[in-house]
Amino acid sequence: EEAQVQTWIKPGLRPIVVVPGARSHLKRWAAQGFAEVADQLIQEYHAQILLVGEPAERSISEDVSRAMRHPATDLTGATTLRRLAALLARTELMITNDSACLHAAELMGVPTVAVFGPTDERKYGPRHPKSAVVRRSLVCAPCELALCPYGHECMKWVEPEEVYAAAAKILEGA
Repeated sequence: EEAQVQTWIKPGLRPIVVVPGARSHLKRWAAQGFAEVADQLIQEYHAQILLVGEPAERSISEDVSRAMRHPATDLTGATTLRRLAALLARTELMITNDSACLHAAELMGVPTVAVFGPTDERKYGPRHPKSAVVRRSLVCAPCELALCPYGHECMKWVEPEEVYAAAAKILEGA
């Protein structure tokens, strides 16, 4: 597994894993938001963006890649659990929705920026001391509902600048 991961990581760049998928569509932040943050991290921090997800999430990762100005390494569907662990062992940061990968990063001690909407970050959010949660503070969130009775503002209103600022703070070691 380590040999495979070694081929994915580009020397001289800072590896950042981006997970734009999630089991529920309600927990997914916009592909355009992930793309903007990824591009800015590439530009400002010489990052290598590694898109990760389940095979069924390929189209989500493709949407992020298409929206990016810089190339990303798309590993969607290519990471077994062991490969994901080997990748996370070499990763500086993960940016994700509330997803299974968030919990894998927690187990591996990887600082994470997690975008939360309908689910409760106090229950499901990252615990790593350097990790951060970005969410909209709304009267309806967290609701934990399977269907949004409104317009899904809890995810739509999260701004790329907020996610980037949280990521930059982690990368700066602050």
